[in-house]
Amino acid sequence: MNDLTVLNPLGILDSGERQKVLTQHPAHLIRRTYQIFLYCFDEAMAGLNLSPMMWIMIATARNYPGLSVTELARSAVVDKASCGRTATMLEKRGLLLIRKSDTDGRQKVLELTPAGVALAIKGEGRVERLRSLLLDQLDKDEKDRFVGQLASYVQKSGKFTRSSIPEFPGPDSD
Repeated sequence: MNDLTVLNPLGILDSGERQKVLTQHPAHLIRRTYQIFLYCFDEAMAGLNLSPMMWIMIATARNYPGLSVTELARSAVVDKASCGRTATMLEKRGLLLIRKSDTDGRQKVLELTPAGVALAIKGEGRVERLRSLLLDQLDKDEKDRFVGQLASYVQKSGKFTRSSIPEFPGPDSD
């Protein structure tokens, strides 16, 4: 084997074959899936002025009021630093209150404001539209397999996330 083959293992393929290897690569397909998700999210949540990160935090704060930043980050499965930054943005928009914990002054506790609750309710009304945008082009069996495979992949690959995103099954678990 010459050095060129080691440095460029796809070099023996023509450009069309090399491009197919790239576009059928799992990394490319995951990136494309994320692009599709972002488009669908923007369509479903149009007018709410929310990013996916803001939405998961608002929805989680509605589901589990009074969580600390750390607990919300775990429950939403996002990193703590991003959670803290996004909480500050949501507070500036009047959607979230950040206060010190009564029991541990080092912890910051998050609560939705009335405006945050109203926005969460509007967003909840659009979640099914998001699901439809993402999945309606698939038949029922394809939808079930796709969602099942995504869930399996995420569960089995969780160890490959950033260390600042701890595995956490949810606030109600033992």
